Amino acid sequence: MQISPGLYRHYKGSDYFVYRIATHSETQESLVVYRCLYGDFSWWVRPLAMFTETVEREGETQPRFAFVAPMSVDEAERRARGAASTTPACDQDSQWMKEAMALADRAAENNEVPVGAVVVRDGVMVGQGYNRPIGSCDPTAHAEMMALRDAARQLGNYRLADCTLYVTLEPCTMCTGAIVHSRIGRLVYGTTEPKAGVVESQARLLDAPYLNHSLTLTPGVEREACQQQLQAFFRRRRAEKKALRS
Repeated sequence: MQISPGLYRHYKGSDYFVYRIATHSETQESLVVYRCLYGDFSWWVRPLAMFTETVEREGETQPRFAFVAPMSVDEAERRARGAASTTPACDQDSQWMKEAMALADRAAENNEVPVGAVVVRDGVMVGQGYNRPIGSCDPTAHAEMMALRDAARQLGNYRLADCTLYVTLEPCTMCTGAIVHSRIGRLVYGTTEPKAGVVESQARLLDAPYLNHSLTLTPGVEREACQQQLQAFFRRRRAEKKALRS
């Protein structure tokens, strides 16, 4: 494995930026100087072997650190300051998230996973949607997709750069891609999706260096209420299935 400056991903998921190869002043050992992009801003130095060795994971051999993409020092510093692109919630955020939760209730009434979303521009709702892939026989009919489509139709523009998308659950890969293509200016979501969420839980797609759009994030608005809404739905569904079996 060739070690070059750029972005590397640890086999467990975290991203690291490699600055250069250094030499230990006493042992002459080759060392890798790098920084974790999502953690401490300080410099780290590790043996070269850590970047060249492989590990066994789920029955497969893979590199401990896999090269992802070349990247400049300026870009690495920008991404290391990624927290600066996360803004705190404002007074209106809770209000709009509750609107999204009301839409999620409509999904639950139709036995769809309760996720709701609204698009807001200048304090006015311009798009709304809720999960309906089952009822519409449409695998793309996630709440975010429906809200983005609605907003684009109402505004007569497929670019939504001056809009904010509120959604009760961390977006999946498909919806995150649509968010990027729509040029949404700000994303606000309620609770995380540990298995399939790709904003912070898994792939962190919005941090990918190859994307040509960046946006502002505000996670965790009405987090507990959004979690409880989902938990109540799945608790009810489990009880219904159990009753059918008995």
